[in-house]
Amino acid sequence: MSTRNPESLYSIKGQAFTALELPVISEVRGKEYMRFGGDNLFPQTIIGLYDTSAINATCINSIRDGIVGEGIIDYGGEYINTDGETIDEVFNKIALDYTLFGGYAMNVIWNKEGSRIAEMYHLPFANVRSAIPDDEDKVTSYFFSSDWAAVRKYKPQEYTAFDVTNTKGDNANQIYYCKTYQPGQDVYPLPPYVSAMNDIQLDARIARFHNANISNGLSPSMFIQFRNGIPNPEERADIYREIEQTFTGEENAGRFFLGFSRPGEEMEVTPIESANDDYYLLVDARTVSRILTAHRITSPKLLGVVDASGFSSNADEIITAYSHFMNTVVRPKQTKVINSFGYLLNLYGLNVRLAVEPVPMIIGTDADDIAVEEDITNIAND
Repeated sequence: MSTRNPESLYSIKGQAFTALELPVISEVRGKEYMRFGGDNLFPQTIIGLYDTSAINATCINSIRDGIVGEGIIDYGGEYINTDGETIDEVFNKIALDYTLFGGYAMNVIWNKEGSRIAEMYHLPFANVRSAIPDDEDKVTSYFFSSDWAAVRKYKPQEYTAFDVTNTKGDNANQIYYCKTYQPGQDVYPLPPYVSAMNDIQLDARIARFHNANISNGLSPSMFIQFRNGIPNPEERADIYREIEQTFTGEENAGRFFLGFSRPGEEMEVTPIESANDDYYLLVDARTVSRILTAHRITSPKLLGVVDASGFSSNADEIITAYSHFMNTVVRPKQTKVINSFGYLLNLYGLNVRLAVEPVPMIIGTDADDIAVEEDITNIAND
């Protein structure tokens, strides 16, 4: 039985959201694969951040678009598997995975003689897990599951790790696992923007908060006082739990509070002043800035994000930002993806050096602006 004063005031408690932390990569007893995060679902967390944060998705898509350009020159239309996928289609997929996760995976199938690759398919990077490295810290196989949250239903299948010296029989079906080198990350890569994961999560929550604040109306929010008696402690505890479930989380923004008092007085509805709008504007600006910084995008105008000053008419500013973006963000990733993918295509029989047709940046429509477009295209490919 509760000993609280039955006329004591209610205390409204907030819910502490769990901050995102770097994933723990570890062995699991009884399993042959390495766990990627405490629940083995860290790649799915990355996908969730991509799906829910507009600014993060825009950054990733812009980098991917820069890597892909207008496609592989001359050979992009070549088919490379029985699903009828072209080089460009697969290239687009692995470029997105590499930008999103810091790595990509391919299913490589060798011919019967083991002399060359017969087919290759893109594998969703989030669905691949590494086997436990051997005594020499070498990964000799990988596991694939359609859903790592339901491994009993979607049992992980083991495939030999890519190895040009072991290509026959059961080892002809392999997984090629390409990842960014990072100190201390020998098994799984982390996305290069990992330092801003909490800001990305915050961006998504801010959007849900404002959406819920409108959808849940009352506007402004209300404190409702019923003057028809004070429930006993057990009833109040039940009501409190209902209120807590109702109010915690950004989805419940804009709902009302409920209170009780003694009988004899009418119901009272008290408006509560809205929170300072400037606070949310400052948080939003800080969040966007940190996400852009993590992706190394120096000017939000490259993404179509306009601040209070609007679009600048200074073409030199945009050219400089674009050149920096292409040479420090896009080109290193593009080089890694083209070289690794080109290596597989060479083993497939396409013995050429791949090159990407860049997408020109158009600034305006007059003759001077067209000249700027040509200059910036050359800058990006020097």
